[in-house]
Amino acid sequence: MKRYLLSENGIFYKANLHSHSNWSDGRLSPKEMKDAYKAMGYSILAITDHEGLFDHSELDDEDFLLIPGYEREINKPADKWNDVVTCHLCFYPRDRHNIVNTCFDPDFIHPKFRWMHNDELKSRIKYVGEPYRVEYNPECINHIIEEANKNGFIVTLNHLVWSQEAYDEYSKYKGMFAIEIYNHGTAQVGLDIDNGKYYDELLKLGNKIRCVAADDNHNGRELTDLYSDSFGGYIMIKSDSLDYDKIFSALENGDFYSSTGPEIKELYCENDRVFIKTSSAQSIRLLSDNRYTCLKRADEGEELYDADFNISPVNNYFRIEVIDCNGKKAYTNAYFLEDFRY
Repeated sequence: MKRYLLSENGIFYKANLHSHSNWSDGRLSPKEMKDAYKAMGYSILAITDHEGLFDHSELDDEDFLLIPGYEREINKPADKWNDVVTCHLCFYPRDRHNIVNTCFDPDFIHPKFRWMHNDELKSRIKYVGEPYRVEYNPECINHIIEEANKNGFIVTLNHLVWSQEAYDEYSKYKGMFAIEIYNHGTAQVGLDIDNGKYYDELLKLGNKIRCVAADDNHNGRELTDLYSDSFGGYIMIKSDSLDYDKIFSALENGDFYSSTGPEIKELYCENDRVFIKTSSAQSIRLLSDNRYTCLKRADEGEELYDADFNISPVNNYFRIEVIDCNGKKAYTNAYFLEDFRY
C-alpha cells in the first residue's frame, strides 16, 4: 500500500522560520524583510526577534504570510563571549494572535535588543504567570519548553554548533518540535553547516522531532553580499492554501522538507521501499538509526532525479538527504516505521 510521507496534494510554500528585525539585533525593519523575502520567491517569514513576541499580521497579503515568533536565549556565564555556552529556542504560536510570552524574564535586558529600550514596543509585551528567572540547566530549559507547549507554542532548538552545547546538556531536552539541521547565519561565518549529527543523536534517544533549515538572518551585510545571511536555508511547506491554520497544521503533520537548494517533489513508501523524486542531484542517500545506509550516485556527466531504497533493515527511523552538484542539500524529516507501517 502506498503511503505518502509528503502529502500527495497541495502546493509547496517557501518559508524562513528564523529571522531578526531591527526591533532586536537585526538591521532591517519587518516591512523591509517581508519585501526582500517576497521578492526572492518566499511565501512565509517568521520574525523571531529576541525575547519579545510581536504580531506582524498587518504586513500579510494574499501572497505572503508573517508567522509570529520569538527566540529565547539561556546562557551559561563565562568570562569571554566566545566561551559562552548557550541554548537558543524559537517559539511559534498555533493561534497567530497569541502573543503572550511564557517564562518571561524581565531582568534579562540586552543592549542590542532595541525593543527593550523602546517604551512603545515594550508596552506591547505580554506574559503569562509570574516573572521567571532563567538559568542554564536542563531542568530550567525543559520547564520553559513545557510551559510553552502548554500555552500553545511549538519549539525549535537552534544552531547547536554555534551554541557550543555538549551532548550531556542538549540530550536531556524534551518536548521540542524540531531542531535546526542547517543555520545559514552560522554557515556564513565559517562554522559547520550541517547539524545532521545532532539530529540523529536526538532521534536515537527516541525523540520524534522534525528538522528545519533556516537563515537566522540579521542582515548586517547587504542582501546581495556574498556573505549575506539571508536566502540560504529554508523549508518547503505543502498545504492546500496560504492560510495560517493550514500552514501550521502542515508543520505539525510534517508536511515539509528542509533545503539549501535542491527540491524534493515526491516522497512515499510502498512495500518496504521508500521512493523519492527530486530536482537535479548528484547523490541521494538514506540514513537510519543503525549502520544501515543507502547511497545512489549519478554517473559522471549525468544527473539523478529519483531514487528508491529498501527500508526493511531499518530498526526505528530513516531520513533522506539530497545533494546537488554545488554541494547544497535537501533534508527530509525523520520517519519512524511504527508511525506508518500497517
